[in-house]
Amino acid sequence: MMDSNIAQSDGVESVIEALRYENEKLRKTNQVLIERVEQGWANYGDAYRSFQNAALLADKVKDRTIKLRKTLYKLEEANQSLTETRLESAHSRQRLLDTIESISDAIVLFDKNRRLVLANSHFYEFWRNTKAKIQVGVTTFKELTPMALEHGIYDPEGQPFEKLVQRGDVFRDTVIRLADGRWLQISERPTADDGLVVAYSDITQVKESEIARQEKVLAEQNRILQSLIANLPLGVVLVNDEHQVEAWNEHFTNLLGLEPKNLDRGTPFDSLFNDSPLQRFKYVPDTASHRGQRSLFETEQLLDDGRVIAIKSHLIPGGGNVNTYQDVTEQRRTAEALKNAYKHMEQRVHERTVELSALNHQLRIEIDERALAEQSLLEAKREAEEANFSKTKFMTAASHDLLQPLNAARLFATALMDYELPDKVIKLVSSLSYSLSDVESLLGTLVDISKLEAGIVEPILDYFPVNDLMRNLANEFEQQTARAGLSFSFVPCNISVHSDSQLLARILRNFLSNAIRYTDQGRILLGCRRRANHLEIQVCDTGVGVPPDQLQEIFLEFKRVNAKKQREDKGLGLGLAIVDKLSTVLNHEIKLQSNLGKGSVFSVCVPYGGANENSFVEEDELPEQLQDPLRGKRILLVDNDWSICDGMEQVLGNWGCELVSAQSLDDLRNKPELLNPPPDALILDYHLDDDTTGLDAEVIIRERLATAVPSVMITANYSNELRQQVKDLGFHLLNKPIKPLKLKSILVYLLSEK
Repeated sequence: MMDSNIAQSDGVESVIEALRYENEKLRKTNQVLIERVEQGWANYGDAYRSFQNAALLADKVKDRTIKLRKTLYKLEEANQSLTETRLESAHSRQRLLDTIESISDAIVLFDKNRRLVLANSHFYEFWRNTKAKIQVGVTTFKELTPMALEHGIYDPEGQPFEKLVQRGDVFRDTVIRLADGRWLQISERPTADDGLVVAYSDITQVKESEIARQEKVLAEQNRILQSLIANLPLGVVLVNDEHQVEAWNEHFTNLLGLEPKNLDRGTPFDSLFNDSPLQRFKYVPDTASHRGQRSLFETEQLLDDGRVIAIKSHLIPGGGNVNTYQDVTEQRRTAEALKNAYKHMEQRVHERTVELSALNHQLRIEIDERALAEQSLLEAKREAEEANFSKTKFMTAASHDLLQPLNAARLFATALMDYELPDKVIKLVSSLSYSLSDVESLLGTLVDISKLEAGIVEPILDYFPVNDLMRNLANEFEQQTARAGLSFSFVPCNISVHSDSQLLARILRNFLSNAIRYTDQGRILLGCRRRANHLEIQVCDTGVGVPPDQLQEIFLEFKRVNAKKQREDKGLGLGLAIVDKLSTVLNHEIKLQSNLGKGSVFSVCVPYGGANENSFVEEDELPEQLQDPLRGKRILLVDNDWSICDGMEQVLGNWGCELVSAQSLDDLRNKPELLNPPPDALILDYHLDDDTTGLDAEVIIRERLATAVPSVMITANYSNELRQQVKDLGFHLLNKPIKPLKLKSILVYLLSEK
């Protein structure tokens, strides 16, 4: 601001100087013309000619006078502008000076040539009692540090000023000590016009507090060390690198026969043994000490009074050593007594050895037999573990390979259901959809059982509103119950619970699927009941019921209720077995109430979380624009399987969506039309080609759009690690094969949140 005002002032002065030059030329020209007229009248007698010349001269003078007046007017305007500019510059400079003067820190401003422009009084206070010449526009940035050292402002003890002086630089956000004991933090920052601002902040109190805290910590550590040494059951002495005593305890002075008052810190260590029964030893460091490692010296001394003292010396890495002295007389006497007793026992042992040899021989035979049996058991266990691992690995791999085409088939079947087809075709499509559902259910059930038996399912507990989970399940099963000729009811609940939402949803899905399978007519209800210590989530049906003698048996694998049904049932009887295993993993109680021929109530008891009064919205409160939230929405699908892309296009197209597809990361990079216009939501396959994932695709899309887009991740990977990773990133996870109704409910939820 200040530099621009100065530049403007220089420009105005240049214009004024040019106008003055032109004015002077006009004045001289006017003078010459007047002289010529006067000379003409004197030398010639032609009056008429003189009159004409005078008239012409008058016109020229008039024109020049007008130009001169205009020039003078411009000159006055320029002078006025210059005056205003100088006044504004002075005001700006004063405001800047007032601003930095109000700051408690010392502030210095430098121009782009690193010459001092402005500083507040706090800065000049540093130099008040020195002979240093700090001049505006003269003193440079590089001169401050040498001047501060020369005039004794900085304390050079222990600070690398020589390197700074040689470099000609100022400290960048560092702390230095002044000669008067104060501490400064110096910060350097560039300005917008390539200048420099340097701030000096007094942090003496902060530094002194830190030093006091460190001294307190050292004092406390020293107190603890002294207390520890004093309470050790052996003599201890700490010797520094100058071979002087630093610390000791009473046991040490007693062994040396010294009075504690005669031992001071700093006493030469060797002098302690002049009148001591202990002999002085000289410790010679070995090669390990030269490598900075701890060395150990051990010896024993026999005193004249019969005592045995064990001496150990530990080398301290920083220099010096710690010596310990322990009276081991009783230990040595005990060892000697044991040695003598051993000699007497040898004969008895020899006699007993002969007796025991025969017994040992028999024991060895038994041990060998037990070892063989144990080896057989270990081998059988290993084979069982390998078989279990192989089964789990096979089921995981097989499910991944089968879920891809199954997922595409489900999408195509769902898309066909949305077309107006002949009754025979509709029946075939329905049969196809049921068959695919059975395959999906069987495959998912086998994978779940395999994972649960292998013990690799670990819950990820969290607090969440139960209404979100239940509403998604209601949206998912509402049409399934309708196709089965049943009515479905859902009672919202505004309670938060503490559980694993994915595993809890799996339990409730099995309850609902089981209710549809064993209910011929009537209705199914999903709701909750509040108990004292938990929330009981219930699935009620009007189905065939469970005989009293089978209430526990149906939770076993491959156990089913024998009942005639109107629809073909291809289940394996594993749904409730999975529920039982999942409840054990989650530590949730499962309850069952049933009346044969009237219906059943399956319940899961979930611990309370925190109350969430806004966890659901009644249907009649939904805004009109959300009644069909998918129509007209643009969805981007990233999947390397063209059949999945084709099937998804058919399904989402029937929902009124515009679907665009990419089969690789290169498509996202090289086809800008995929992201123009930006999609409203993303459907990403986790496993793509060349070891890339849907997470990589989401990063590219977010970088291209400079914003995050609501995303659904689809995968055949059932691992908890992936589920937790996707959850932490804020995405929704769907396992293959995809249930279209569940996908639709998630998309509706995501788009309604935008």
